[in-house]
Amino acid sequence: MLASGTRASRLDDHKFVSNGERSVRTQRASSDLRCNPHFHTLFLDGVYVPDKLGGAPTFRPAAPPSQSDIEDVVLRAAKRIVRFLQKRGLIALATAPGDGEVTVIVGDETLGEADPLLAHLLAAATAGLPPAGPAQRRAPVRLLLPPGAQPSHKGRLCAEHWGFNLHAATRVHGNDKQGREHLCRYILRPPLANDRLHILPGHKVQLDFKRPWSDGTSAIVLDAQALIARLAAIVPPPRRHVTRYFGVLSSHCALRRLIVPAAPMPSSPPAAPQEPKDAAAVAAPKPARKSSYIPWRELLRRTFAIDIKCTRCHGDLRLIALVKEEATIAKILAAMRLPTMPPQLASARAPPHQATLDWCN
Repeated sequence: MLASGTRASRLDDHKFVSNGERSVRTQRASSDLRCNPHFHTLFLDGVYVPDKLGGAPTFRPAAPPSQSDIEDVVLRAAKRIVRFLQKRGLIALATAPGDGEVTVIVGDETLGEADPLLAHLLAAATAGLPPAGPAQRRAPVRLLLPPGAQPSHKGRLCAEHWGFNLHAATRVHGNDKQGREHLCRYILRPPLANDRLHILPGHKVQLDFKRPWSDGTSAIVLDAQALIARLAAIVPPPRRHVTRYFGVLSSHCALRRLIVPAAPMPSSPPAAPQEPKDAAAVAAPKPARKSSYIPWRELLRRTFAIDIKCTRCHGDLRLIALVKEEATIAKILAAMRLPTMPPQLASARAPPHQATLDWCN
């Protein structure tokens, strides 16, 4: 399990503010789409001190963490997680033969009684075994719990203990708006990038890595069924939040309105001057509609790098209607000289191995 933390001195832009003193995003996959739950955490590098007179709280920056602080955190986290899993009956501690006082973590084989198919799929997707493999993979990590062991140093503000590691060397300044946006996009990124997935002959797919592994592996080749199995295993359980917010910036905190800046009013084109009907219309103008949603054209630009502009006036396009009636859709497509009927669907094919068996028989 991997936990990475990113520090931000202060978030002054409402668009990229994290609704919590720390925001935890659960990632369920590694670079090769194996089931590898880990956490990306964004938290403030300091605290807000309430004002005694009821004014806005004051931000007090904290001292930067040291290497010993990171080692203490990963040490406590590893002990608590192992103890929690042991109490839930998910793991058991056993003494490894020949290792003396060293103990290893052994999984409970009764986990699959409630849903054996899902348990088998998760185990296969975690280890890279059939049906979620085989593929080029790293050797499995053996979790050893020797008594008195201390966390090992893995780099600047990075430590590891019992297979758990923590990285807290990334810091974004409070005035770095572009850095905060880039960081939030990284935390919220999907597990798979389309440009790194390639379809190969023979029902194979190749997944390229953003960065090569320590052994030089830069891509893996999977069967189509193995890719689907890995994707199915990393789907979050129902009614489980993958993003959680804590602290003074959470939506349930009474101090949130004093810290988070109010959203600016949406820009609208100037209206043509009109003669008021009476004096009441001038005295009580209609308030502008407030909206905290980002326009869809802005979402398309950020997500897919698509800049939607009008070909005539070169202005931003806006959504004016959503057509749902089949007859209206057919009229619009016919006017645009496009097909009005959906293409005929072909029957589903059998899996490659089943088709081969049928042909042999």
